[in-house]
Amino acid sequence: MELTVEPLKVLIVDDEYLIRNLLRMRIDWEQQGMSIVGEASDAVEALDQVELLRPDIVFTDIYMPKMDGIELSGILMQRYPNIKIVVVTGHDEFEYARQSVKLGISDFILKPIRASELLQVTAKLRALIEQEVGREYELMKLREEMKQSLPYLRERFVNQWLSDVIPEDELQEKARFFGIPISSGEPGLRIAVMEVEVAVPQAKISAPEVYPHLPETSHQAHQARQPHQFSQVQRELQHDQPHLSQDQTEAHPQPAEEIHILLRMVGMKQVQAFYPQDSQTLIVMDPHNRIVVLSLGTDTEFANQVQQLQEELQHSLKLEGCEVDVTVGIGQWQSRWEKACVGYREACRALDYQAFVGKNQVICFEDLIIEGVKRPYHSDVQLLQQLQFYVSVGAGEEAVLLLERILSVSFSDVSQFRMAALDVVTECQRAAIEQQLEGEHALNKEAVAAIFTADHLPELKSMLEQHVRTVSDVIQAKRQAKEGNLIDRVMAYLEENMSNAEVGLSSTAAAFYVSSGHLGRLMKKETGQTFVEYLTQLRMKKAEMLLKQTDMKGYEIGEQVGIPDPHYFSVLFKKHIGRSMNEYRNVKT
Repeated sequence: MELTVEPLKVLIVDDEYLIRNLLRMRIDWEQQGMSIVGEASDAVEALDQVELLRPDIVFTDIYMPKMDGIELSGILMQRYPNIKIVVVTGHDEFEYARQSVKLGISDFILKPIRASELLQVTAKLRALIEQEVGREYELMKLREEMKQSLPYLRERFVNQWLSDVIPEDELQEKARFFGIPISSGEPGLRIAVMEVEVAVPQAKISAPEVYPHLPETSHQAHQARQPHQFSQVQRELQHDQPHLSQDQTEAHPQPAEEIHILLRMVGMKQVQAFYPQDSQTLIVMDPHNRIVVLSLGTDTEFANQVQQLQEELQHSLKLEGCEVDVTVGIGQWQSRWEKACVGYREACRALDYQAFVGKNQVICFEDLIIEGVKRPYHSDVQLLQQLQFYVSVGAGEEAVLLLERILSVSFSDVSQFRMAALDVVTECQRAAIEQQLEGEHALNKEAVAAIFTADHLPELKSMLEQHVRTVSDVIQAKRQAKEGNLIDRVMAYLEENMSNAEVGLSSTAAAFYVSSGHLGRLMKKETGQTFVEYLTQLRMKKAEMLLKQTDMKGYEIGEQVGIPDPHYFSVLFKKHIGRSMNEYRNVKT
């Protein structure tokens, strides 16, 4: 967009033809960057000419029939404030003409008209108009830039609103500027915070071709909308990516962080596409790269809509060979828009609860609230961060001492302490993840469940202290000990304890301080069998050996290998060996 100034349009108003002609002929108007577009012999005609021609400058005499030049100037200044007016007057009319200064007249020219004076006035007016046009041009550019930046500025405002950093007396004015319909009579709002995560194996980071559903750095275009893929949203995102040749793509594979960013962008576009284009739903990305959905009004279907959205995203955001998790936390309904920060904090806390209930869920804050809370509990972020540090380095004693400080606040009831306990357990979990124990390694679900169901504060404090110490000790043991492979130790454990009918996935996982799910996945990865399949095969091999080497009865062998139910043992034996125990013994003899 370039600034171009066309010749300025001039209108001459005078009841004497000779004066009009003199003004026209006195100077070279074109050389002055001006063009005389019309003449008028009286004020009434002048008004019609101005409406038709829209001149930039009007030269007008004072004394004219029907309406004088002063009255004409007043009307023009009222209707067309940008027009520059020059009054042509004689010496005997000058004092009268001075009254027009109050109207905003730009200048005067005295009769008889001299070329030098006329050139001086036109040069002054041209400079003034060009300056005004330049200011308008710069203002127009600024408005265009602001228009382009408006989505970012709007998102920034919403994040500041959610973070409670904008004074309440400024909120409504700023919200009105960004087109957000909040007012003192607003019926309320509700907020959801959505986290999209993907675990990208290192081997796949260097091979971006394994992500057919993720936008690549090369420019692509797909025409058909396919279910459970990124479809149109994906194509829009792909068009935003710079074009790279095949050689460039191979030379610069997508790093894990880029994959995460692209995936969140696609998720953001799908969330925006899910909701209708109305001003009642705001969708932004918060500073932690989580998608925030803010619903204004009394929409009772909000939680159901978010549940549907989470399920759609979970099915559509897919990468081959990787798990994409979509987890949502929803805050309680807030009756006043000034309380958006409260709803946002509640949604974030609900989202953090995924550490206990798992990912790929919609978690509502009200489901975590224990009835009877009398006043809110406020987390001490600084102390909690310090606690995470102590636990992550295995400093158990220091962590326990700091825990005493965290729990030294006055709790009005057990439910408030449980909120504090949630903070402490969360920080322990984060420390475990930081030390690459993974989320479930240091989480004893039974212990955590006991913490949140105990009824006495001394008991709660004791269990929480034990949990902090246990996680710290596990991390410390990992840092110091260089033991053998976990699965090798589990196999040896099962070999030694298979006769115990109580041995199973849960008890074995507890014995090695890992979660059942994690141990099950490791067994499948290392042996190609599930935990139950491996243990059953181990027991059947032992049973086969006992059949060969002893005269023990079937039920006795079953007890020896940890399967005391004779019928179940007989069925398992035949299924795995291919013959019943009697047939097996007959063949042996």
